[in-house]
Amino acid sequence: MKIGLYASRTLRAATLLLVVLAGCGTSPVIAPDEPNDSFASATAVEFGPTRSARITGTVDRQGDLDVFILGALTPGDRLRLDASTPGSTLDVTLAVFDTQQRLVYENDDRGGEQGSLLDSYVDFIIRHAGNPYYVVVSHSAFAASGTVTGSYQINLSVESDFDVPGPVGQTLLLDFDGGSVDSPTLGRTTIDPFSGRAISPIYRSDTTLLKELIRATVQQNFERFNVTLLTTDEPLPPNGEEYSTIFLGGYNSRTFGIAEQVDLYNTDFCDDAIVYSESFSPPVFSNVPTVEQLAEAIGNIVAHEAGHLLGLNHVEDELAIMDAASPADTFLQDQEFKEAPLSSDIMPIGMQDAAMLLNEAIGPSQ
Repeated sequence: MKIGLYASRTLRAATLLLVVLAGCGTSPVIAPDEPNDSFASATAVEFGPTRSARITGTVDRQGDLDVFILGALTPGDRLRLDASTPGSTLDVTLAVFDTQQRLVYENDDRGGEQGSLLDSYVDFIIRHAGNPYYVVVSHSAFAASGTVTGSYQINLSVESDFDVPGPVGQTLLLDFDGGSVDSPTLGRTTIDPFSGRAISPIYRSDTTLLKELIRATVQQNFERFNVTLLTTDEPLPPNGEEYSTIFLGGYNSRTFGIAEQVDLYNTDFCDDAIVYSESFSPPVFSNVPTVEQLAEAIGNIVAHEAGHLLGLNHVEDELAIMDAASPADTFLQDQEFKEAPLSSDIMPIGMQDAAMLLNEAIGPSQ
């Protein structure tokens, strides 16, 4: 399978109580609109005069979702969803979708010094208009035993007239030289230099050609977007210039690649990923790949892990670069960043439009 660092989302449902905030007081409005586990059956959120509301509910059984209609949102609207689980061990997660049911934001944990692995916090400025937007409540795929059910509450607010963050181009470095990685999520590891012979003796004389073809595949995959692609066979960026690094080399029996994070809207310009090139040995394919096919496969996985670093999740479509679990033979195809159903491990409803998200995060090619 193609596996990035980002884990799955197994979803649950809740019996709901909607509380609308009105001015300084609260006017509870009970709206137990179950079942509401689809966009078609979503529960409407009635905002108070300050465009704020409180949603409370209980995740009580496996396989359900809580879907809410937020109404119209426009570019520059600041959406804040503060989910907590007072008196509960539920590990809650939130996801926001636009009117075309495309994922625009998701978060599993609360960040900052007061961070919590059980709670979730969304603070997001809308990039494109939609009517309606939706929010989906579930439990985290990281949820440990005893934290998959329980009650939650969400304080929700919308403010207007914020500056819309513009896209910022990204430099990606393909590191064929190997080296040390020291990351809170990837851990400490040493990556062997890239070598055709290390993949298989069949490719012992093809290291230079493989590197050129891998670079060409990655370049083609990102040709529509504002990405500057470099390799360690070229001059490195000047000191102080930010770039993300994808290391190519080494072997992993469980995965072809892993990314440090799913960096929504590319807020970190210096994160890392690893593509275990020696895991692409011929036995993982139905037939022994040619040099060109092998480079296509490795290049597609490089683009996949880079996609995570630019904010993309897994999908279910073997022609999509962000495909999660198709056989290795699919890597040999001409894959692309496209709109596709979210992986069921992420969420069993909704789509991811990879090109839209990349254009909003890093912009089109210059």
